[in-house]
Order: sequence, then C-alpha cells, then structure tokens
Amino acid sequence: MLKNENVFLKLWRLLRTYILTVPRFDLFLQGALLILILLDHNVYILLKRDADSGYHPQLVEDWVFLGASGTEFILGALIAWSGRKQRQLALSFWLAITAASALLVLAFPFNKEVSKDVGVCGNDTQVSSEPDPNIVGRTIMLVTTAVLCCLVKISIWSHGLTYLDDHEPQNGPYFYGILMSISLSLGLSGQTWLLPGGYRDDWWVAHLSLAMLTIMFAALFTLFPRKMPDYEPPDMMDDDGFLPMVKRVLGNKAIFLQIGALAFLNSGLFGFVDYNQAFVQARFHIESLRSDPRIPTIASSIFRPMVIIFFIMIFRVRFSVRRRDGVKANTAARVGGVVAIVTAVFMVILALLSCGIEDVEGSGEEYQQPSCSQQCGCNSDLYGFAPLCDVDSSTTYFSPCHAGCSASENIGGLTFFSNCSCGIQRAFRGACSVMSCQTTHGIYQALFTITLAVAGSALLMQGMVLVRAGRPRDKAMSVGAGFAAVALLAHVLGHLLYMFISDKTCMYRHDGACLLHRPSIWWMPAVSAVMAVISGIVSLVASKVAYTVDELH
Repeated sequence: MLKNENVFLKLWRLLRTYILTVPRFDLFLQGALLILILLDHNVYILLKRDADSGYHPQLVEDWVFLGASGTEFILGALIAWSGRKQRQLALSFWLAITAASALLVLAFPFNKEVSKDVGVCGNDTQVSSEPDPNIVGRTIMLVTTAVLCCLVKISIWSHGLTYLDDHEPQNGPYFYGILMSISLSLGLSGQTWLLPGGYRDDWWVAHLSLAMLTIMFAALFTLFPRKMPDYEPPDMMDDDGFLPMVKRVLGNKAIFLQIGALAFLNSGLFGFVDYNQAFVQARFHIESLRSDPRIPTIASSIFRPMVIIFFIMIFRVRFSVRRRDGVKANTAARVGGVVAIVTAVFMVILALLSCGIEDVEGSGEEYQQPSCSQQCGCNSDLYGFAPLCDVDSSTTYFSPCHAGCSASENIGGLTFFSNCSCGIQRAFRGACSVMSCQTTHGIYQALFTITLAVAGSALLMQGMVLVRAGRPRDKAMSVGAGFAAVALLAHVLGHLLYMFISDKTCMYRHDGACLLHRPSIWWMPAVSAVMAVISGIVSLVASKVAYTVDELH
C-alpha cells in the first residue's frame, strides 16, 4: 500500500511540476474560450433551424441574444464576486453546468432535416407543417445553454484572466490579447464553419463533440491549485462583502469611465459585425452566405484571423514584460483611446465604399416579387439572397425562383439557368454587377479585416484598465462588473439600436427578419464610427484620472 502511495505522490508531483503550470492554464483557457464560442454559435444555428421550420419567429436569435445578455448584466458581478477566492474551481463549475445543459439538448432531437439549398421555380424548398413533439423541451434547453454560454464567458474573463494576471502580471496584456484574438476571429468564422452541419440529420455530432470538450476543460481546471508555489495571492481577509466591493469598483473614476468607453466600442464594433453579411449583400450584391467561385471568400476567411492575431500580437508583446505589472492603467487607457479613434477612421472608409450595383428586380421602398414568377411558390426566406443575372437585359433577380427559372446546369463551376417564366433566355447565378464590384468588395474585405484588428487592439488596451486601475483584491470584481455593464450597454441597448437601423434600411422582410437591405445600410458603419470616437474620447479622459496599482496600496 505504501509503495502505491509513493507512486501516486510521484505522479502528482510530476503533474504539478510540468502540467499544472501558468503556461498550461493559459493554453487551456484559450481552448475553453474557443470551444465555448463554437458551442454558442451552434446553439443559435439550431434555434435558427427551428425558426426556418416554422416553429419560431425569424428574430428568435436576436431575442435570445438580448435575453442572455440581460442575464449576463444581472448576474455578472455576482459570478465574479462569488468565485474570486477559488477562481479555477469557479471557472470549472460554470463550464461543467454549461456542458450539462448542452448535453440535455440531445434528449430532444429534430424530427426532420431542413434544406437551405437554393430552389428553382416549381421545385423550391417547402417548410413542412408537421408538428415536432420535442420543440418545447429543445427550445428550453437551447435557450438555457445560450444563457449559460454568456455567463461562463464572464467567468473566463473575471476568473481565468485574472488568475493568469495574478501569477504573471508582467504578461497581462499577452494573456488578454490572445483571448481577444480568439473572440474576434471565431466571432465571424465560427458560424460559417458550423452552419452546414447544423441543418443535417447528424447535427448532434458537432454538438456532442463541443459539449464533451467543454466537460474536458471543466475537469482540467479542477486540477489547478488556488495558487502556484512561491506566489502569494491578494489578501482577502479584509474582504468587506459584495455590495461594498461593487461600490468601491464603480466608485473608481478610471474604471467607471473605462466601462463606458468599452461599452461604446463594443456596441459599435460588434453591432456592425453582426450585420456584416447583410452589409455585403446590400452594398455589393454579393452572396455572403454561400461561396461564389468568382469571389475569394475562402482566402479572406483564412487571411482575416491571421491579420487579427498578428496585429493584436504587436500590442500584447509591446506592453508585456516591460514592467512588474505589465502596463500602467493610464498608459493602457491613453493608447486604447487613440487606437479607438483610428478604428473610427476605418469605419468611415467602410461606410463610403460602394460600386455600381443595379436595382434588384422588384425592389422599391418594399420589395415585391415579380408578377411573372408569382406562380412558382418561392420560399426564399429559407436561403435568403441568392441573386441571378439576366445576361441579355443585365437585370438582377433576388433568386432563380423569383426569376421563374425551372432548370439549371453547372458549367465550369458556374451555374446557368433556363426555362424562366420572366422571359429570360440566358441567366447565371450571381448579380450582374458581380465582376464590376469584385475589386471594391476585395478592398472592403481587406479594410474590414484591418478594422477588426485595430478595434481588437483598442479593446485589449481599454480592457487592461479594468485589470490595472483597481486594487488587486478587487480585480475579479472589476472585470466581472465591467463586462456585465458592457453586456447591458452594448449587447442589449446597442444591439437594439442596430436592430432599429436594420429595420429602417430593410427592403425585403419576412416574419420580422430582413432578407435584403437597401444600400442606405451604410448608416451602420457610420454610427459605429461615431461610437468609436466617443469611446476614444472617454478612454483618453479616463487616462487622466487612472492610478497605478502601486499608488492604490
């Protein structure tokens, strides 16, 4: 028995020496955030699948997102406070219950597959009215998982990030920056990767894999100690309770102002990112949900994360390992403010980009399907904007079904249509302006990527103010309360603002959702630019009142 105990102790010592280290915690935290973002995307895809089947309104994603963000605001500070003494265990707990909720979704499978393929006249995809006995249970578990995904993100930032920063404060910007890179990169690409699988009969494969990986990370974090050897955590003996700590954090002028700056920048950035696909469709008439062989969408999706990671890396390396605490609060606020204003410049350029697009047939104040295809029974709300060009008249139609086309043929990677009731002799998939807009669209993709990279760097520096401007024992609360406030201001109120802009610039509505916007959607990046400027100004003001950690002792 003693020999077996010695073996166990040796294995545990080996584990503590080589595996349970700060670099490994950082690596596991990155993996947990990556998997969590993908799981969150998959939940919304499954909700959209039910909406496309007719069980939910088309705006279900927006309403669930607003509700989840509101819950994040209500509980965010409490989550940060309750786990401040055992941060690794708090993080493990929230990951575990999120994974459990995700697994319970599997108990309520879909009863049929939904096709998002672009249909033709007389053979368009139709929604079955067949009832689904699992719809109530599945919806409850999907919504619960979406809410928990928001709450566990609070734990990742307030517990995981501050755990790392406590142990290696000189690398704080490095830890923060790589998490921000993951958030921005997967924020755009994750849903695109998961979307096809979410509508198939084997949808459960990806969902089960993500849930099990979440459980794996939850188990890994339980192995880490409260503190590493030779490290003394902030003194919690004088902890004076939840409300006094919240009051102390929000009473810090620098933190209070920086929360406002982060809220404006998050609202402007992610509000526009949420409608990026709609913007591309409206301004360039390019399908953003499906790939066109004439548009290098795959190259841009690979290129974008690399640029974001590289650009943010410059900031996280520049401001790491230079001082004991990595970067001062006033320096972070000042740099974050300047970079936010630079972000606004790129937003303005994006708003001004345009090309010579023609009107879609049937467009006006409100879109009306051409009378020549009314008999086709089109169900374009399932697959959205899928333009078709009449070669002879250079007229763009919303979809092949809306053009009355009933036959198609694939030649050299391009799809051509015939037998069209709208008098079309030759037609191909894609808008008539696709070639003339190709260069402008390429410029947009490059500038949009740079905008994300610059904005991510601004978020990195502004977020470090929350970590640096308060007392060490308030660090978890500072980050948690700050991100909770941002959830309300940016992800609830800000998202409602962009939903309002979307509604006012919408040309083709279905069940509350917008399938195609007017070119006046340029108001979105313009509003985002204003918000970025306000964020920059507030952050610069915060730099004047921010103190260093040493001055707070």
